[in-house]
Amino acid sequence: MSKTLVAYFSASGVTAKLAKNLAEAAGADLYEIKPAVPYTNADLNWQDKKSRSSVEMNVSSA
Repeated sequence: MSKTLVAYFSASGVTAKLAKNLAEAAGADLYEIKPAVPYTNADLNWQDKKSRSSVEMNVSSA
């Protein structure tokens, strides 16, 4: 167990790849933050102002 932790959230997988590379390079432990309800492709459609990700980005408490 390392004293360094890379925690990441990756809805599409892009950030996951970067986090894994960073953790490996730093000799760190890796932890994935998972949403209680997984994101669908429709949820991630940033061009739709009513999509889950667009709505969440506009919530100041998020």
